[in-house]
Amino acid sequence: MIIRRTDLLDCRPAEALGCEAQGGLSSAVPDTRTVVRFEQVTMTSRWRPDFDPSHLYFVTTTAVQHVKMFQRDVIKRILLDGMYYASVVEHLKFYAFVIMPNHLHFVGQCQPDKPLADMMRDYKANMTRLIVRQHQAEQNHEVLDFLAQAVTIPEKQQFKVWEDGYNAKEVFSPEFLRQKIEYIHNNPLQPHWELAERPEDDIWSSARFYLQNEPALIPLCDARELF
Repeated sequence: MIIRRTDLLDCRPAEALGCEAQGGLSSAVPDTRTVVRFEQVTMTSRWRPDFDPSHLYFVTTTAVQHVKMFQRDVIKRILLDGMYYASVVEHLKFYAFVIMPNHLHFVGQCQPDKPLADMMRDYKANMTRLIVRQHQAEQNHEVLDFLAQAVTIPEKQQFKVWEDGYNAKEVFSPEFLRQKIEYIHNNPLQPHWELAERPEDDIWSSARFYLQNEPALIPLCDARELF
């Protein structure tokens, strides 16, 4: 059976919404409890920077073979629930995010005892288990067969949901932070996606938090306090 990558998961929609956060367009008062250090650095092509808990990172991670693994709302909700867990239990600070059909972006800050590499390893492993369980519950054998065939290390994996690794860029200035947040919010509007007409129309991003003074689906720290 041939599985087309572009519409792999077009089946059985489900919805689940809700979380807490506040945002807005008004100017923010700096929060002295948030410790973020910006340094003027020379950006290189390093795939992942050395971890510094006082810095923010712009992170991207992608579905295996770039298939549209995350296009259904039920899968997006699983990914956001995992981010919510990371924020509450592991105290990862999220400043912005977007869930796209085959990848996700976020700007976040990790704790000293939970480096970014450890956080991403655990997040992707946990999300793999939950996404596979969702398809097993739906008896979606086509997707499960695809995920099993994508495995490259069978002694360690039964299913492969993600591309290996992730990309992280250190946020080295307020302007870089602003640029990446705008990129995140405009990602669904790109011609090759056309998921929304305005950034705030896409509930699977942090755009409403910043543009409409409305809660996002997960708690957020306000990046405008750092501009």
